Amino acid sequence: MSRTRADESEAESDVALQRLRIPFVRRVTLERNGGEEEVFLLDIGLDGAFVERAEPLQPNELITIRFHWPGSEVPFRARCRVAWWHDKSAPLVSKSLSSGAGLQFTEMSGPDRERLHGLLVEYSRQDPGVRRFLRHWPDKERSDDPTSG
Repeated sequence: MSRTRADESEAESDVALQRLRIPFVRRVTLERNGGEEEVFLLDIGLDGAFVERAEPLQPNELITIRFHWPGSEVPFRARCRVAWWHDKSAPLVSKSLSSGAGLQFTEMSGPDRERLHGLLVEYSRQDPGVRRFLRHWPDKERSDDPTSG
């Protein structure tokens, strides 16, 4: 069976989605060592997420995150491995980052994976000028802002 242009485009978009991480600030419950704590999730992608936390998590530690999904009563839940830890005082070349952990998803239900995939597809279809962490809307988007002069 030969591949069609649509098949190739879909495969390319899946590769792009695999690399995409989007802003997704939510309070989440982090489960570890038999206990629970509330932390903030700052961004998310198909393979993982970043959570803000003052105290270090050990690389390779297994944890679970759970949070309410927008528009659903069923919470999102994923088993994760701590892929890396960033201390706020450590320098970064490209951006500033609060103390926290990069989490790699290791286990997630099919419906949760579908919800996450849908969120990333929806985000990627936005105007490219909006697809960034911005402190304000791009100028062309601010025409109805009464404070923009």
